[in-house]
Amino acid sequence: MDRRRFALTMGMSAAMSSMPLKVFGQMENLAQLTPGRTKAENALWTENPLSVQFVSSRRIVVADIKGPGEITMMHFAYAQSQVGNNGKPLSRDLLLRIYWDDESDPSVDCPFVDFFCNPDDTSKIVNTAFVNVDRGFNAYFPMFFRKLARVELVYDGPVSPGPDLERMMPCYSYVCHRTLEHFPKDTGYFHASWRQQSLLLGLEDYVALEATGKGKFVGWNITVRPLESNDCPVDENEKFYIDGETNPSVEFQGLEDSFGFSWGFPKSDNFFPLTGYFKFLNGSAAYRFFTEDAISFEQSLRVVIGFGVKEDWFRKKFSAPGTNTQFSSTVYWYQTEPHAKLPSMPPVNEREPTPGRGPAL
Repeated sequence: MDRRRFALTMGMSAAMSSMPLKVFGQMENLAQLTPGRTKAENALWTENPLSVQFVSSRRIVVADIKGPGEITMMHFAYAQSQVGNNGKPLSRDLLLRIYWDDESDPSVDCPFVDFFCNPDDTSKIVNTAFVNVDRGFNAYFPMFFRKLARVELVYDGPVSPGPDLERMMPCYSYVCHRTLEHFPKDTGYFHASWRQQSLLLGLEDYVALEATGKGKFVGWNITVRPLESNDCPVDENEKFYIDGETNPSVEFQGLEDSFGFSWGFPKSDNFFPLTGYFKFLNGSAAYRFFTEDAISFEQSLRVVIGFGVKEDWFRKKFSAPGTNTQFSSTVYWYQTEPHAKLPSMPPVNEREPTPGRGPAL
Protein backbone atom coordinates (compact mmCIF):
# COMPACT_ATOMS: atom_id res chain seq x y z
CA MET A 1 0.00 0.00 0.00
CA ASP A 2 1.51 3.38 -0.99
CA ARG A 3 1.75 6.26 1.49
CA ARG A 4 -1.10 8.30 -0.02
CA ARG A 5 -3.48 5.36 0.05
CA PHE A 6 -2.38 4.46 3.58
CA ALA A 7 -2.95 8.05 4.78
CA LEU A 8 -6.37 8.17 3.15
CA THR A 9 -7.37 4.84 4.68
CA MET A 10 -6.20 5.91 8.15
CA GLY A 11 -7.99 9.24 7.81
CA MET A 12 -11.26 7.55 6.87
CA SER A 13 -10.89 5.07 9.73
CA ALA A 14 -10.25 7.88 12.20
CA ALA A 15 -13.28 9.80 10.98
CA MET A 16 -15.50 6.74 11.24
CA SER A 17 -14.19 5.83 14.69
CA SER A 18 -14.91 9.35 15.99
CA MET A 19 -18.56 9.33 14.89
CA PRO A 20 -19.98 7.57 17.96
CA LEU A 21 -18.34 10.17 20.23
CA LYS A 22 -20.59 12.85 18.74
CA VAL A 23 -23.61 10.78 17.87
CA PHE A 24 -23.96 8.57 20.91
CA GLY A 25 -22.76 10.89 23.69
CA GLN A 26 -19.49 12.17 25.07
CA MET A 27 -17.83 8.78 25.44
CA GLU A 28 -14.41 10.42 25.65
CA ASN A 29 -15.53 11.82 29.05
CA LEU A 30 -16.86 8.51 30.33
CA ALA A 31 -14.01 8.05 32.82
CA GLN A 32 -14.40 11.55 34.25
CA LEU A 33 -15.78 11.45 37.81
CA THR A 34 -18.80 13.74 37.90
CA PRO A 35 -20.79 14.99 40.91
CA GLY A 36 -24.42 14.13 41.51
CA ARG A 37 -26.29 10.90 42.00
CA THR A 38 -28.06 8.77 39.41
CA LYS A 39 -31.55 7.59 40.37
CA ALA A 40 -34.39 5.76 38.63
CA GLU A 41 -38.15 6.19 38.94
CA ASN A 42 -40.07 2.93 38.35
CA ALA A 43 -43.74 2.61 37.36
CA LEU A 44 -46.42 0.48 35.65
CA TRP A 45 -45.11 -2.93 36.82
CA THR A 46 -46.91 -5.04 39.44
CA GLU A 47 -44.08 -4.44 41.94
CA ASN A 48 -44.91 -0.74 41.94
CA PRO A 49 -47.77 1.01 43.83
CA LEU A 50 -51.26 0.72 42.34
CA SER A 51 -51.28 4.49 41.85
CA VAL A 52 -48.71 4.11 39.06
CA GLN A 53 -50.42 1.19 37.30
CA PHE A 54 -53.10 1.32 34.62
CA VAL A 55 -55.28 -0.98 36.71
CA SER A 56 -56.17 2.08 38.78
CA SER A 57 -56.12 5.08 36.43
CA ARG A 58 -56.01 6.32 32.85
CA ARG A 59 -53.38 8.93 33.80
CA ILE A 60 -50.13 7.68 35.30
CA VAL A 61 -47.32 9.88 36.62
CA VAL A 62 -44.35 7.63 35.82
CA ALA A 63 -41.82 10.11 37.26
CA ASP A 64 -42.12 13.10 39.61
CA ILE A 65 -38.60 14.40 40.25
CA LYS A 66 -37.35 17.36 42.25
CA GLY A 67 -34.60 19.45 40.71
CA PRO A 68 -32.24 20.67 39.74
CA GLY A 69 -31.52 17.63 37.67
CA GLU A 70 -31.30 15.96 34.27
CA ILE A 71 -33.35 13.12 32.82
CA THR A 72 -30.82 10.96 30.97
CA MET A 73 -32.94 8.05 29.71
CA MET A 74 -36.54 6.85 29.57
CA HIS A 75 -37.54 3.22 29.00
CA PHE A 76 -41.01 1.75 28.47
CA ALA A 77 -41.47 -2.00 28.05
CA TYR A 78 -43.81 -3.49 25.47
CA ALA A 79 -47.38 -4.07 26.55
CA GLN A 80 -48.42 -7.65 27.19
CA SER A 81 -50.77 -7.40 24.19
CA GLN A 82 -47.83 -6.43 21.91
CA VAL A 83 -45.78 -9.56 22.55
CA GLY A 84 -46.06 -12.47 20.09
CA ASN A 85 -46.51 -12.89 16.36
CA ASN A 86 -50.02 -11.45 16.43
CA GLY A 87 -49.26 -8.77 18.99
CA LYS A 88 -51.55 -5.75 19.00
CA PRO A 89 -49.63 -2.49 18.41
CA LEU A 90 -50.15 0.61 20.48
CA SER A 91 -52.03 3.50 18.93
CA ARG A 92 -52.29 7.24 19.27
CA ASP A 93 -54.78 6.91 22.13
CA LEU A 94 -51.80 6.93 24.53
CA LEU A 95 -50.09 10.29 25.09
CA LEU A 96 -46.70 11.20 26.52
CA ARG A 97 -46.67 14.50 28.42
CA ILE A 98 -43.80 16.14 30.28
CA TYR A 99 -44.02 19.22 32.50
CA TRP A 100 -41.08 21.29 33.74
CA ASP A 101 -40.96 23.23 37.00
CA ASP A 102 -44.28 24.99 37.77
CA GLU A 103 -45.82 25.05 34.29
CA SER A 104 -49.48 24.12 33.87
CA ASP A 105 -49.19 23.39 30.13
CA PRO A 106 -46.85 20.58 29.02
CA SER A 107 -43.57 21.14 27.18
CA VAL A 108 -43.90 17.68 25.62
CA ASP A 109 -47.28 16.61 24.25
CA CYS A 110 -47.23 13.76 21.72
CA PRO A 111 -48.87 10.46 20.96
CA PHE A 112 -46.54 8.07 22.76
CA VAL A 113 -45.53 6.05 19.69
CA ASP A 114 -44.93 9.12 17.50
CA PHE A 115 -42.51 10.53 20.09
CA PHE A 116 -40.37 7.42 19.49
CA CYS A 117 -40.23 7.98 15.69
CA ASN A 118 -42.78 5.22 15.20
CA PRO A 119 -45.92 6.93 13.86
CA ASP A 120 -49.03 5.04 14.91
CA ASP A 121 -46.75 2.14 15.93
CA THR A 122 -46.42 0.89 12.34
CA SER A 123 -42.77 -0.27 12.46
CA LYS A 124 -41.58 -3.19 14.58
CA ILE A 125 -38.06 -1.73 14.85
CA VAL A 126 -36.75 1.84 15.08
CA ASN A 127 -33.03 2.40 15.52
CA THR A 128 -31.77 5.99 15.86
CA ALA A 129 -29.23 7.83 17.98
CA PHE A 130 -31.91 9.37 20.22
CA VAL A 131 -34.81 6.89 20.29
CA ASN A 132 -35.15 3.20 19.52
CA VAL A 133 -37.90 0.60 19.51
CA ASP A 134 -37.67 -3.21 19.70
CA ARG A 135 -39.77 -4.89 22.40
CA GLY A 136 -39.41 -1.63 24.27
CA PHE A 137 -39.30 2.13 23.76
CA ASN A 138 -36.13 4.04 24.75
CA ALA A 139 -35.29 7.77 24.62
CA TYR A 140 -31.89 9.39 25.23
CA PHE A 141 -32.56 13.13 24.83
CA PRO A 142 -30.87 15.06 27.67
CA MET A 143 -33.62 16.87 29.59
CA PHE A 144 -32.56 19.43 32.20
CA PHE A 145 -34.88 21.06 34.75
CA ARG A 146 -34.57 23.53 37.64
CA LYS A 147 -37.33 22.67 40.10
CA LEU A 148 -39.42 19.73 38.94
CA ALA A 149 -39.87 17.18 36.17
CA ARG A 150 -43.18 15.34 35.80
CA VAL A 151 -43.51 12.61 33.16
CA GLU A 152 -47.03 11.34 32.47
CA LEU A 153 -48.73 8.71 30.33
CA VAL A 154 -52.34 9.58 29.53
CA TYR A 155 -54.71 7.07 27.94
CA ASP A 156 -57.94 8.53 26.54
CA GLY A 157 -59.36 5.57 24.66
CA PRO A 158 -62.57 3.65 25.47
CA VAL A 159 -61.19 1.01 27.90
CA SER A 160 -61.69 1.62 31.62
CA PRO A 161 -58.85 1.22 34.15
CA GLY A 162 -58.36 -2.41 35.08
CA PRO A 163 -56.68 -5.64 33.91
CA ASP A 164 -57.73 -5.18 30.25
CA LEU A 165 -56.23 -1.71 30.05
CA GLU A 166 -53.11 -2.87 31.88
CA ARG A 167 -52.52 -5.55 29.21
CA MET A 168 -52.84 -2.91 26.46
CA MET A 169 -50.44 -0.36 27.95
CA PRO A 170 -46.63 -0.44 28.44
CA CYS A 171 -46.07 -2.87 31.30
CA TYR A 172 -42.97 -1.34 32.94
CA SER A 173 -41.09 1.94 32.85
CA TYR A 174 -38.06 3.58 34.35
CA VAL A 175 -36.89 7.18 34.07
CA CYS A 176 -33.20 7.61 34.87
CA HIS A 177 -32.10 11.03 36.12
CA ARG A 178 -29.11 12.68 37.72
CA THR A 179 -29.12 15.24 40.50
CA LEU A 180 -27.33 18.54 39.86
CA GLU A 181 -26.11 21.32 42.12
CA HIS A 182 -27.59 23.96 39.82
CA PHE A 183 -29.28 24.33 36.42
CA PRO A 184 -26.49 24.63 33.84
CA LYS A 185 -25.97 28.05 32.26
CA ASP A 186 -27.15 28.55 28.66
CA THR A 187 -29.22 25.35 28.76
CA GLY A 188 -32.68 25.04 27.23
CA TYR A 189 -35.67 22.97 28.30
CA PHE A 190 -36.58 20.03 26.08
CA HIS A 191 -39.81 20.32 24.07
CA ALA A 192 -41.69 18.06 21.64
CA SER A 193 -44.97 18.66 19.84
CA TRP A 194 -47.15 16.60 17.48
CA ARG A 195 -49.42 17.80 14.69
CA GLN A 196 -51.44 16.26 11.87
CA GLN A 197 -53.25 17.92 8.96
CA SER A 198 -54.81 17.03 5.60
CA LEU A 199 -54.51 19.76 2.98
CA LEU A 200 -54.08 20.75 -0.64
CA LEU A 201 -50.37 21.49 -0.51
CA GLY A 202 -50.52 23.66 -3.60
CA LEU A 203 -52.76 26.14 -1.74
CA GLU A 204 -51.17 26.22 1.71
CA ASP A 205 -48.09 25.07 3.59
CA TYR A 206 -48.10 22.44 6.32
CA VAL A 207 -47.04 24.07 9.59
CA ALA A 208 -44.96 21.78 11.84
CA LEU A 209 -43.81 24.29 14.48
CA GLU A 210 -44.41 27.83 15.68
CA ALA A 211 -42.17 28.52 18.67
CA THR A 212 -41.42 31.75 20.51
CA GLY A 213 -38.47 32.40 22.81
CA LYS A 214 -34.78 31.57 22.52
CA GLY A 215 -33.85 28.04 21.53
CA LYS A 216 -32.75 25.57 18.89
CA PHE A 217 -34.43 22.99 16.69
CA VAL A 218 -32.79 19.56 17.03
CA GLY A 219 -34.92 17.18 14.99
CA TRP A 220 -38.26 15.89 13.78
CA ASN A 221 -40.06 12.93 12.30
CA ILE A 222 -42.78 13.28 9.68
CA THR A 223 -45.23 11.23 7.66
CA VAL A 224 -46.61 12.14 4.24
CA ARG A 225 -49.25 10.19 2.34
CA PRO A 226 -51.80 10.81 -0.42
CA LEU A 227 -55.42 10.42 0.59
CA GLU A 228 -57.12 10.16 -2.82
CA SER A 229 -54.53 8.81 -5.24
CA ASN A 230 -51.16 7.08 -5.48
CA ASP A 231 -49.36 10.36 -6.17
CA CYS A 232 -47.43 11.49 -3.11
CA PRO A 233 -45.41 14.75 -3.40
CA VAL A 234 -41.72 14.65 -2.49
CA ASP A 235 -40.61 17.84 -4.27
CA GLU A 236 -41.86 20.20 -1.57
CA ASN A 237 -39.40 22.30 0.42
CA GLU A 238 -38.77 22.40 4.16
CA LYS A 239 -38.57 26.03 5.31
CA PHE A 240 -37.20 27.38 8.59
CA TYR A 241 -38.19 30.99 9.28
CA ILE A 242 -35.96 32.35 12.05
CA ASP A 243 -36.89 35.34 14.25
CA GLY A 244 -39.77 36.54 12.08
CA GLU A 245 -37.97 36.60 8.74
CA THR A 246 -40.02 36.53 5.52
CA ASN A 247 -37.42 34.55 3.55
CA PRO A 248 -36.26 31.40 5.32
CA SER A 249 -32.59 31.18 6.33
CA VAL A 250 -32.76 27.40 5.87
CA GLU A 251 -34.74 25.88 3.01
CA PHE A 252 -34.18 22.29 1.89
CA GLN A 253 -35.28 21.82 -1.72
CA GLY A 254 -36.90 18.42 -1.69
CA LEU A 255 -38.59 16.46 1.06
CA GLU A 256 -36.53 13.29 0.66
CA ASP A 257 -33.27 15.27 0.39
CA SER A 258 -33.85 16.94 3.73
CA PHE A 259 -33.98 13.48 5.33
CA GLY A 260 -30.80 12.27 3.63
CA PHE A 261 -32.10 10.65 0.43
CA SER A 262 -32.62 11.67 -3.21
CA TRP A 263 -34.80 11.00 -6.23
CA GLY A 264 -37.60 9.96 -3.92
CA PHE A 265 -37.40 7.88 -0.79
CA PRO A 266 -35.59 4.51 -1.06
CA LYS A 267 -37.30 1.23 -1.86
CA SER A 268 -36.32 -0.36 1.45
CA ASP A 269 -36.38 0.83 5.05
CA ASN A 270 -33.30 2.65 6.36
CA PHE A 271 -32.44 3.34 10.00
CA PHE A 272 -29.29 5.46 10.27
CA PRO A 273 -28.32 7.18 13.55
CA LEU A 274 -29.42 10.66 12.41
CA THR A 275 -31.60 10.06 9.33
CA GLY A 276 -33.96 7.31 8.30
CA TYR A 277 -37.04 6.22 6.39
CA PHE A 278 -39.66 3.48 6.36
CA LYS A 279 -42.95 2.88 4.58
CA PHE A 280 -46.01 4.28 6.32
CA LEU A 281 -49.35 2.92 5.09
CA ASN A 282 -49.58 4.16 1.48
CA GLY A 283 -46.94 6.84 2.06
CA SER A 284 -43.65 7.53 3.82
CA ALA A 285 -42.27 8.16 7.30
CA ALA A 286 -38.86 9.74 7.87
CA TYR A 287 -36.78 11.23 10.68
CA ARG A 288 -33.82 13.59 10.88
CA PHE A 289 -31.84 14.75 13.91
CA PHE A 290 -29.79 17.94 13.81
CA THR A 291 -26.71 17.65 16.06
CA GLU A 292 -23.84 19.61 14.54
CA ASP A 293 -26.33 21.64 12.47
CA ALA A 294 -29.04 22.46 15.04
CA ILE A 295 -31.05 25.53 13.98
CA SER A 296 -30.82 28.27 16.62
CA PHE A 297 -33.27 31.13 17.11
CA GLU A 298 -33.33 34.18 19.42
CA GLN A 299 -37.00 35.14 19.27
CA SER A 300 -39.04 32.68 17.23
CA LEU A 301 -38.95 29.78 14.79
CA ARG A 302 -41.56 28.74 12.23
CA VAL A 303 -41.10 25.42 10.40
CA VAL A 304 -43.28 24.59 7.39
CA ILE A 305 -43.44 22.21 4.43
CA GLY A 306 -44.55 23.63 1.08
CA PHE A 307 -43.47 24.19 -2.49
CA GLY A 308 -40.70 26.60 -3.49
CA VAL A 309 -41.26 29.92 -5.23
CA LYS A 310 -40.34 28.47 -8.67
CA GLU A 311 -42.39 25.26 -8.33
CA ASP A 312 -45.56 26.52 -10.02
CA TRP A 313 -46.07 23.19 -11.79
CA PHE A 314 -46.20 21.28 -8.49
CA ARG A 315 -48.29 23.97 -6.85
CA LYS A 316 -50.86 23.75 -9.64
CA LYS A 317 -50.87 19.95 -9.62
CA PHE A 318 -51.36 19.56 -5.86
CA SER A 319 -54.03 22.23 -5.55
CA ALA A 320 -56.41 20.34 -7.83
CA PRO A 321 -59.36 18.36 -6.40
CA GLY A 322 -58.39 14.79 -5.51
CA THR A 323 -54.82 15.61 -4.44
CA ASN A 324 -55.30 15.95 -0.68
CA THR A 325 -52.15 15.01 1.25
CA GLN A 326 -51.95 14.16 4.95
CA PHE A 327 -48.92 15.12 7.01
CA SER A 328 -48.10 14.35 10.62
CA SER A 329 -45.01 15.46 12.50
CA THR A 330 -43.25 15.34 15.84
CA VAL A 331 -40.78 18.19 16.35
CA TYR A 332 -38.02 18.19 18.99
CA TRP A 333 -36.40 21.41 20.22
CA TYR A 334 -34.83 23.12 23.23
CA GLN A 335 -35.74 26.60 24.42
CA THR A 336 -36.01 28.97 27.36
CA GLU A 337 -39.26 29.14 29.29
CA PRO A 338 -41.97 30.25 29.07
CA HIS A 339 -42.85 28.62 25.75
CA ALA A 340 -45.78 29.34 23.46
CA LYS A 341 -48.64 27.03 24.32
CA LEU A 342 -48.50 23.87 22.23
CA PRO A 343 -51.38 23.12 19.83
CA SER A 344 -54.34 21.43 21.48
CA MET A 345 -54.23 17.66 21.11
CA PRO A 346 -57.05 16.54 18.77
CA PRO A 347 -59.66 14.06 20.02
CA VAL A 348 -58.46 10.48 19.89
CA ASN A 349 -60.56 9.58 16.83
CA GLU A 350 -58.95 12.45 14.87
CA ARG A 351 -55.37 11.33 15.59
CA GLU A 352 -55.48 8.12 13.60
CA PRO A 353 -54.31 8.35 9.99
CA THR A 354 -57.22 9.18 7.69
CA PRO A 355 -58.04 6.14 5.52
CA GLY A 356 -56.66 6.69 2.03
CA ARG A 357 -58.42 5.76 -1.16
CA GLY A 358 -55.27 5.26 -3.20
CA PRO A 359 -53.37 1.96 -3.58
CA ALA A 360 -50.43 1.22 -1.29
CA LEU A 361 -47.06 2.44 -2.52
